[in-house]
Amino acid sequence: MKNILLTVSMLSLLAAACAGAQAKGKAAQFKNFAMENNYFSCSVPAAWSMERDQEKDEEYKIYEIQLLAPVSGKAPTSVFVSYYAKDNADFNGYQDYVNSNSKNVLGETKSARENYEPVKDITLAGRKALLLSRERMVFLHPTTKSDESVQLKEKLYVLPAKAGFYVLHFSAPKDSFLANLGTFEKIAKSFKGLP
Repeated sequence: MKNILLTVSMLSLLAAACAGAQAKGKAAQFKNFAMENNYFSCSVPAAWSMERDQEKDEEYKIYEIQLLAPVSGKAPTSVFVSYYAKDNADFNGYQDYVNSNSKNVLGETKSARENYEPVKDITLAGRKALLLSRERMVFLHPTTKSDESVQLKEKLYVLPAKAGFYVLHFSAPKDSFLANLGTFEKIAKSFKGLP
């Protein structure tokens, strides 16, 4: 009788484990997104929320969407897909962007709060691109006296174009970075922009 109960218990646990693995292994659903004026298109995760400020896009000549993961901890897991037009208000070309985002404001690549990896030349979706990787500690409430912070891990792809450049920017708390990296890579691999 004990053997039968033990066998039934083991089978129940095994079935529950398999069901959990199936749920975890279920592929995320994606939908297509195309920015107006054919600036870019990509697949976006259907379960993530998408934000956009069209007035700001026009004012700054930076056309972007922000995708936010449905479950986040203290800091959100996000992906920005951005097109910086040639006459954008923030950067004088992709190299200016790379220079500004591959080190901190003091020009350091390593400090007690930040670590910037060397910039790498890569190919993404058949295009020349640059890869930036960094980890930064950021304060969650910078306008208050709170010193609550989170360690962010970020991966950025910068793609030059004839009339500007593109940035695909993934940011997540360090402990949830790997769990969401596959989603970011699927967005990046589906990306199509102007030449």
